[in-house]
Amino acid sequence: MLIHQHSSRLFLRLSRMLAFTCLYYPDLEVRDNARIYLRMLICIPGKKLRNILNLGDLILGISPSSQSSSFYSVQSPRLSQKFKTFRNLSSCIHLERVTPLLVKQLWSLSLSSFGVSNSKPAYLEGVQDSEAPAEENESAESSSTEIIPEMGRISQPQEPLRVMDSKIAEILNTLRNYFSYIPDFRYMPGLRVRINCSLRLESSNFIRMLGIDTTASPLEEIDVLPAIHATVLKFSSSAPYGPIPSYRIPFLLGEGYGNNASQNLSLSIVPVENGTREEDKFRASVAIELEPRVPTPGVVDVHIETNAENGQIIEGQLQGITVGIEDMFLKAIVPPDIAEDAIPRYKLDLFTALWEACGTCSNTGREIFSLKGSKGVAAISGTRSVKLLDIPAASLVQATERHLACFVVGVTGEPLIDIVQGGGIIQNIIWDTTSDASHDSTSVANFDTGPLFLTYNDEDAKGHVSNGRRRNLGCILILIVLPPRFHLLFQMEVCDDSTLVRIRTDHWPSLAYIDDYLEALYLS
Repeated sequence: MLIHQHSSRLFLRLSRMLAFTCLYYPDLEVRDNARIYLRMLICIPGKKLRNILNLGDLILGISPSSQSSSFYSVQSPRLSQKFKTFRNLSSCIHLERVTPLLVKQLWSLSLSSFGVSNSKPAYLEGVQDSEAPAEENESAESSSTEIIPEMGRISQPQEPLRVMDSKIAEILNTLRNYFSYIPDFRYMPGLRVRINCSLRLESSNFIRMLGIDTTASPLEEIDVLPAIHATVLKFSSSAPYGPIPSYRIPFLLGEGYGNNASQNLSLSIVPVENGTREEDKFRASVAIELEPRVPTPGVVDVHIETNAENGQIIEGQLQGITVGIEDMFLKAIVPPDIAEDAIPRYKLDLFTALWEACGTCSNTGREIFSLKGSKGVAAISGTRSVKLLDIPAASLVQATERHLACFVVGVTGEPLIDIVQGGGIIQNIIWDTTSDASHDSTSVANFDTGPLFLTYNDEDAKGHVSNGRRRNLGCILILIVLPPRFHLLFQMEVCDDSTLVRIRTDHWPSLAYIDDYLEALYLS
């Protein structure tokens, strides 16, 4: 169409648009691309070429007597003018999280291998190739959820055969089916977490940073807001988050100079009305996608490259984005062959299987499970912990609904079910009203003893009998996936005035962050 349809009326409009882009668009790369396309339009021999060249000159505002090559001599700013690094760029361009962290983790657990070799700890390596040496296979035995190569598994000595009952066999089948859908990040994209942020441009600081004299024309009298074009955000981190893709923003308009300034200004570029809030018009959505190798907090460093309206290329470092342990929380993978109405039961069965596998007396400790692609296999070694929360049941349910509703897989106990169902937020889970502590001692939600309370009031010191036990309302079961293949399980035994949280996980370093998270979630 560009080469053969010069008689079309589209040619004139397209040529005018490309010529204008070549001269005035602030992004030099876009300007060069427009110049290439315009050359395609005028690369025709003979008389038609001269006519089109004259037309192109008219479009550019050049007299017909001028040489046609003058179009190609459009000068770009000098290198010293078009490229500049600013150290204080973070004072005027702000990248902020949409959802603030509950816990701003200022530290990260880093473990040494405590060996003479320089190899990384086994729980950090996790995935090994099938051709790994035998000594590397042996070093991986201490990992929480290990990836064992097939050759290493074959070379291991034979273990005595075990007798399994139907319950253990069902648990193993559930885990084998589940792990077969967890991607092996060595050979395919792994589980990703997404951090939603917003980018905004502070007009007053940005104008001062560019060196524009505002004494002669105060900011209140400036009738055009600044903007940045063709922005590229590049991310990096010292934490094990894998390669982080960059993010591009075509255009961002600066914020107004005052509370009502944007309403009084006669803008040359006006944000489109789309029903969003007033402050959202001057913000660009940014998504940071991480592919963690280890579920750990960290900081993502942000580098920006952008273009000012005068064609100047600006680059610099922005304020880093803090990554918390709650950013690692993902929902469980559901196999595609599970029907929609069977998903709640599947998640509860998966919780039960993982809870059993992460127990210290588990009969599944020596089992291995193939990952997606069948090139690596995982073994589960669980750890347990407890946390007592001094919080009323109603407050605990409300906090759970705000932050952990999508991870709840089941609620037991009729009193607690009435409270949770009354909120109407937690849905599509298993409501178990038949669980009874006095009759079902083998249930996952076994809370027959209730939390232990220590009383220190004066009445007890005088010999009065105090009711140490509180009414047991029920139990909330929560299943959280930690990339790349770990899990965090909560069994919350809810009473009137307190809750005992039983925790099991197959990645024991994550317990270092869970205590602070639970306190910030329920006690702050």
